[in-house]
Amino acid sequence: MKKVFLILIIAAGTLISCDDTEPVVFDGSQTLVYFPENSANLDVVIDDTGSLDVQINTTSLSDQDRTVDIEIVEGDETTVDFENIDIPSLSTTIPAGEFFGFLTINGIDNSVETSPELLTLRITDAGDATVDPSTIEVRVRQICPIEEGFFTGPYLLEQVTPIHPENGILTFETQIVDIVQGSGSTERSFDVNYLEGFDIGQPDMTLPFDLSCNDVVILGDNVIDSNLGCNNDQGTDDPDDDVFETIFFGSVSTTGSFDPTDDTFFNLIVGEYMQPACGVSAPLTTEFNLTKQP
Repeated sequence: MKKVFLILIIAAGTLISCDDTEPVVFDGSQTLVYFPENSANLDVVIDDTGSLDVQINTTSLSDQDRTVDIEIVEGDETTVDFENIDIPSLSTTIPAGEFFGFLTINGIDNSVETSPELLTLRITDAGDATVDPSTIEVRVRQICPIEEGFFTGPYLLEQVTPIHPENGILTFETQIVDIVQGSGSTERSFDVNYLEGFDIGQPDMTLPFDLSCNDVVILGDNVIDSNLGCNNDQGTDDPDDDVFETIFFGSVSTTGSFDPTDDTFFNLIVGEYMQPACGVSAPLTTEFNLTKQP
C-alpha cells in the first residue's frame, strides 16, 4: 500500500522574488534600456476609463533626451481588444539627466471584462543604447471602485465547507487574519497557516485575491504555494526515487462574493490541490466567511 507523508517544504538555495529575471549581459561601457517590471495592471473603471504609466529605465545618465521605441508583440501574447485601449505614441523619452521615463496607456471601457486581456510590449530601439529584449505583460481589466481602506485590517476567518476527508482537519483554523492591500487598488492578501492542526511547524502561506466587481477571485495563476507537500513513495528501496509533490492553491469555477459598499463581511472560495498531489487527483473547493473585527 502506498504511503504518503505530509512534510514541510524546505527550499535549498537562495530565495528570490517572483519578479527576478535572468540578467542581460552587456559591456560595462554600454547603456542598457529596459522594463524594470515584467507585468502590470491597467485597471479600467466600469463604464469609465483608466490609465497606466509603464516605466522604462536606463542604467546611465545622458545630457540629452533619449528616445525609446516600443512595439506591440502580436499573436497569442496580445489578446486585448484594441477598442479598449489607446496608446498616444509607441515612442517615448527618457529625459536628459534622468534614469527613467514612461509610456502612457489609456483604457476605455467599451467592452472590457473583469477577466484580464493581455497587451505585451517590447522595446525595439533606444539609439546607441543596448536594448533588453524582455517584454512586459499589461493586463487590461475592468474594476469597480472600492473606497480607500475598505477590506483591509483584521478579519475573522471561518471555514464554511465541512472538513475534507482528504485533509482530515480544517484547511485553515478559525482565526483572525490581517488583510493588506496589494499593488492594485482591488488586490488584497493575507497570511495563514495551511493545515495548522498537524502542528509540524510549517511557515504561513500568502493567499492573494482580487475584489473584482462583486466577485472575489483568487490570484496566483493556480500555483500559490501552500508550503506543504508530500513525499510520494515510488515503491523502491532508494529514497532518491521518491517524488516530492507540492500542494498548490488557486481559483475554481465558483467565486466568492462581496458588497463594494460594505466591507464588514465577504465570502472567499479557494481551490486546494490544483495539481495532483498526496493522492488527491482533483482540486478540492473550500469556502470561507470573513467578518471584519473592531
